[in-house]
Amino acid sequence: MLRRARELRGLTLERIALETKIPQRHLEAFERDNLTAVPSGFYQRAELRTYAQAVGLDQRLALAELESALAPVDTREPRETRSRQAPMSPLPYIAVAVAGIAVVAVLFGRANVEPAPQLQPRVETPAVSDPAPTPGTATSDLGASSAATQVAVDPTQAAAPVPVGSVTELVVTTQPEGARVTVNGVGWGASPATIQYLEPGQKRIRVSKEGYAAVERVLQVDEGRRHTLDIRLESAP
Repeated sequence: MLRRARELRGLTLERIALETKIPQRHLEAFERDNLTAVPSGFYQRAELRTYAQAVGLDQRLALAELESALAPVDTREPRETRSRQAPMSPLPYIAVAVAGIAVVAVLFGRANVEPAPQLQPRVETPAVSDPAPTPGTATSDLGASSAATQVAVDPTQAAAPVPVGSVTELVVTTQPEGARVTVNGVGWGASPATIQYLEPGQKRIRVSKEGYAAVERVLQVDEGRRHTLDIRLESAP
């Protein structure tokens, strides 16, 4: 799919590698479906999105094809093979049924012989509530410890669930808009660009636009935080 899109646009692998800063061997591996030659995880997805954008393909479609290629192969036995298996003999089922009937017959005979147990009446004594303390009298240590125990096991005092962490996000805007945005050499499209799921650490952001001087910024990206970067471009001399 990537190779056909590249050839339709009349582009070469050398030119795409030069523009996107992606190694040419990685581009060739994508075109040959050799995903083992490309680093897996975040960088594999980032390079695929950049390559798809360079040849005019929908990035979501390219990522969907990648997910399909990485999905595990169904190793279940084909239906035709299962249908050709020899049917099992019914003798084991017959033996199990006969044994079950014998056990039921023995239990039924014992139920007829043994007398039914005599049930003893159960008398429940009402719980004696603690008398309310009279004014001027001190509460005993036993009552205080009982109250403390009730508070400790009160289900309403259960700890609240820990909130799920937010997504790491970087938003890059430029004046004027439409500048190409790269992070550590990986392209992320034109500004304004919203980049999610970045790995934390120091990032080098570069924006460039025809007719304007390119600008680079170094930004420390923290996990679970949203970072914004607004860059004003100056006209090239």
